[in-house]
Amino acid sequence: MYSITLLSSFHKLLGKCNPDELYKIIEEIQPEIIFEELSPDTFSFVYADDYIPNTIEATAIKKYLRCYSIKHFPVDTYPIYKTDLFFGADEIAKRSAEYVRLWKEQVAMIKQEGHNFLNSDTCSERLDKIRVVEETVLSRINDLKLLREHKSESELHDKRETEMLRNIYNYSKQHLYNKAMFICGAEHREPIKAKIQEYEMEGELKLNWAFYNNL
Repeated sequence: MYSITLLSSFHKLLGKCNPDELYKIIEEIQPEIIFEELSPDTFSFVYADDYIPNTIEATAIKKYLRCYSIKHFPVDTYPIYKTDLFFGADEIAKRSAEYVRLWKEQVAMIKQEGHNFLNSDTCSERLDKIRVVEETVLSRINDLKLLREHKSESELHDKRETEMLRNIYNYSKQHLYNKAMFICGAEHREPIKAKIQEYEMEGELKLNWAFYNNL
């Protein structure tokens, strides 16, 4: 009971990272419930009958719902337009060939391997390298506006991850289920793993977490 598979994704269509491949993964896991990285307001219009989703997750889930009767819920608390605050990537790219190279290689791997790569330690390690380069270049630029924006983005990610997990645990306290999925962006994978450990140590309810590609 209370088994949850965390699946890391990338919201945009990139080669093998596409709705059809994601649909196959969902079908393989066969969850009773899918927890989604969406706010309630965003969830409402994304799943309106006449809306065509622009993320691979919503496209795959809409297709899945036409074939299988499952529940799905938004667990994020921030509107989609507030989840991408940092606009300094272009400035960093102008000043760091390594930053450009790392992102090009990251995109190439996502295209080639899709969710297998997005759910790998290699992906997490590469994202860490990208963050280190970001912080190094921003420190060198010493632009207070960019530094504030970068800090705001990091703080927002931390708050969202905490809220998403809190909502999953609160739902699980009130409802019984055997198998669920939590789909969120790959950049949240390692921070959420750490936050899960905190929840499991402090909370009364223990969930059986699994991580796709590590099953």
